Amino acid sequence: MHLIDFMNEDIKKKLIKKTYKKKETILFAEQENEYVILMIDGIAEAFILNLKGNISTIHLYRSGSFFGEMEQFNDGKKPVEIVAFTDCNVYKLHRDDFLNWLKGDFEATKFLIREITSKLVVNAELIEELSSLSVKERLLRCISLHYYRSELNLLTKKQLVSEVNAPIRSINRAINECVQEHLIAYENKRFSVINQREVLKNLPTT
Repeated sequence: MHLIDFMNEDIKKKLIKKTYKKKETILFAEQENEYVILMIDGIAEAFILNLKGNISTIHLYRSGSFFGEMEQFNDGKKPVEIVAFTDCNVYKLHRDDFLNWLKGDFEATKFLIREITSKLVVNAELIEELSSLSVKERLLRCISLHYYRSELNLLTKKQLVSEVNAPIRSINRAINECVQEHLIAYENKRFSVINQREVLKNLPTT
């Protein structure tokens, strides 16, 4: 069941279809967002940039999922940025239409509350999981994301220090382990994936 399945024809007529190219920002952090966004197809990446400049991917949105709904109820800080992981087609529903719809549709409201609750639980579990990962596991998670984005050739050790949130000595040790296990290669300051199947197991699934 998806959010759009609860919409009547009057609400569906107010949906705005939009296409975002790969790497294009769909929702900017710290900026006002007046739309709920429903994914038609493609994958979008939600991440948080902390005060140290470290990036943490917290969610991958796929077809049938939606985001931007919590911003319609919260005027406070919005730290999450969402970028098209692949080319994405979405529907956008303006805040006024969204809230007016929910006022008269209790079933849609219940579904929305369940989905928001689920997101909060999943994100809490993810934060706990990330805090318990080893440097090697965080390294492979980072490499899998860059590989999936087709940006692995741009990844540097300096960037890994920031994204993995570990000192260069620990990064080098983790890289050497992965090379010895024939998961990745590191030559001429460039990474490549040797065992695609094993590396992509570290890709976020949520």
